This record gives sequence, structure tokens and C-alpha cells, in this order.
Amino acid sequence: MSETAFRILGKSGDVPEGYAMPYYLDDLKRRVSVARVAGRLYAFDDLSPTDGAPLSSGKLIGATIMSPCDGATFDLASGAALRGGASRPLATHAVRERDGGIEVAVSGV
Repeated sequence: MSETAFRILGKSGDVPEGYAMPYYLDDLKRRVSVARVAGRLYAFDDLSPTDGAPLSSGKLIGATIMSPCDGATFDLASGAALRGGASRPLATHAVRERDGGIEVAVSGV
């Protein structure tokens, strides 16, 4: 089992209110996004589990995000599929702001 640790993604100001910002984790070969909604940060896998589309390019509606290709919609807090043909939930990750930076915890598994 791989231990999960927080890693710095960027500066707090890199993610403005109402936007999702993608990041690529080279060591894990994985894309994650961080969205800021009503001052709260959400971190999730950037590629939609339904069609592989980048969710950071999708429509952010409150604390949900819609895939730009097939319209599948996911809850950012739980990852639950709310609409569309998703057969599995969106992977979400712990995220925090610390010392002016954004940190996310993503498992290596």
C-alpha cells in the first residue's frame, strides 16, 4: 500500500473563484484539477471516468462539474455521478491551502 502525502501544486492565487485548474503529476502520470467554489477548494482527477475528457475544460456549476464532451456531471465533494452515463464515481482528493500554496494528497496507487 502506498502512503498518501500532501504535495504542493502551486500558489493559492493560481485558482480563482469559480474555476478549475489542471495540474499534471509527472511521477504518477496523472492529471488532477483543483476548483475553488464559494471559497472552498476541491481536488479531483481531471479526466472524466466516462469519456476521458478533461473536466477542467468542463462547466463548473456550483460544487458540480460537467464533462465537456458527454455531459456527465459529478459532485466535487463526494465524486458521485449525478447525471450522464458514468459507471463509476469521479476520484476526489484531499486538498488544502497552506503558506500561500495549494497542496493535494493523491495516492500513488
